[in-house]
Amino acid sequence: MKRICKLITMLALLTAGATKVGAQNPFDDQPIENVPTVSQPTTKTTVKVKEQTGDKGLVFKYGKLHYKIRSKNTVEVTGEVRSVLSGRVEIPNIVKHKDVTYKVVGIGKSAFYGLAKMTEVVIPKSIQYIESMAFALTGLKEVIIPGDNVAVKKRAFMNCKDLTVATLNGKKPKCSSSAFELCLRMKELRIRGVDPKNNGKKLPQTNAVIKVIK
Repeated sequence: MKRICKLITMLALLTAGATKVGAQNPFDDQPIENVPTVSQPTTKTTVKVKEQTGDKGLVFKYGKLHYKIRSKNTVEVTGEVRSVLSGRVEIPNIVKHKDVTYKVVGIGKSAFYGLAKMTEVVIPKSIQYIESMAFALTGLKEVIIPGDNVAVKKRAFMNCKDLTVATLNGKKPKCSSSAFELCLRMKELRIRGVDPKNNGKKLPQTNAVIKVIK
């Protein structure tokens, strides 16, 4: 009886152990490479960049100068990359940017300020205004402004020490009395289309006199 009880006990233990081992991993009969995996969804983000061509205020480079867009088809010269400019500087009457043609109508505030090595500038007839300090402290010796109805703002050519003669050659120009302030070597301001009574008058804060031209 004792032997039979021991055999029964041993058989029970063996059966229980086999069940425990078999229950350890329910996926043992499935190869690892075939175990299904859950892929993570990917999200693609697209950033749209607004095209700025033609936008008012956008600045772009054309040749050696930079221009700021004023309207759909007009720009003004703005003060950029100024340190590389010297000698003769020519401002074009039209420029292009991304297949759009713009008319150059103005010279912005302080656009050429402090360019002591800039001795000559060619201003096109398309220019309608020259903002304050645009050419202040430059090395200009003579300047010709050919546009009709052009407005030369206060101190536009202030303290140009080498400037001797300035000519406003267009019709009905508007020139601030302080446009050439402290240009002490300046001898003459030639201006067209103003009252002849101004002929011979002294230009304020300079040594120049006004010469009315026909």
